[in-house]
Amino acid sequence: MYLMHRVSHHSEELNQMLKEGYLPIGWGDIRKHSEELADKIIRKARDKELSKYNFGQYFKGLSEETKLTWLTARQGYFIYNFLNLNIDSIVIVPKAQVFSIYRVIETPKVFSATKTGVDEKYDIGFMVKVELLYGDVSRYDYLDSTLNSKLKFRGTNLVFNDEDKKLIDNMIQSIENKTPIDDFSETKKSILKEINQYITSIGHDKFERLVVAYLKHIGADKVVIPPKNQNGNNDARADIDVKAAFNKLGIVIYVQAKCHKGTSDTTGIQQLLAYESEEDSDFIQLVPVKWFITSGELVNNYEDLLPEKYKDKADELKYIKIINGTDFAELLFDSGFVFDSKIYKK
Repeated sequence: MYLMHRVSHHSEELNQMLKEGYLPIGWGDIRKHSEELADKIIRKARDKELSKYNFGQYFKGLSEETKLTWLTARQGYFIYNFLNLNIDSIVIVPKAQVFSIYRVIETPKVFSATKTGVDEKYDIGFMVKVELLYGDVSRYDYLDSTLNSKLKFRGTNLVFNDEDKKLIDNMIQSIENKTPIDDFSETKKSILKEINQYITSIGHDKFERLVVAYLKHIGADKVVIPPKNQNGNNDARADIDVKAAFNKLGIVIYVQAKCHKGTSDTTGIQQLLAYESEEDSDFIQLVPVKWFITSGELVNNYEDLLPEKYKDKADELKYIKIINGTDFAELLFDSGFVFDSKIYKK
């Protein structure tokens, strides 16, 4: 198996685990509830007679058998992927602008504070022994567009397909031979870092206007910042920071924009999901497309952190485009956007 796996929350403690050669995953409440149950979950996940779907249903059923009422089938799929790692499986762990590659050297086990030196109070349920093959590799030097897109997946992990595996094998060979995919990545990386630092520092009002200017730059016919607290027939939670009409494409892009340093919570996602009714005649005939743009990073596993009332919007949720700070910096750069103080004038 080739797996993309995120390990961002409790980052200091998880980095300590990685230094000790252990790759972690959350769901520590399962282990704290019962180590016997945690062991059973490992056996279930690795049972070749049980499909991934059926394991997800089993995992969801644990919410009724235990006090862990928040468990879902979708969470079960992430656990299933992790617990099915085998010796020689390859795991790519993405971070901002870099990634690391590990090889699995033992099968997964229940988290052990004794082996890792990490306090058992943390939200860590399971772990797998790994060895580092390549650490903090530049995305810009070695990732092609296909793999770069896969590493932007916001879930806990993602199983790579056979075509991805070929790309990863080729990439590993390039890393081994120190042959980057291009020769201007350092320049681009430096520029993107400056852009990202800039957009993080400008404050919410200017960040909204920067989004407006970008949407005009890529061809929007009309872009507006709607009045605040005017939700029309929508739920009180609904809110849109920017609307952009692309008439030839027949779409309107609804944007929730957050100028944050660090992590953005699910508030903006909830506001987008709650916005269902359009009354403005300039936009009402267009197909809605929703973007969440933050100058920081959207919290991992945001789907599982949404209030219960939004859980039935899973299909709509997967079509919201998530644009983190480094992503937005790259969009600005790649589009040839020119920064000018005039864009902030009202």
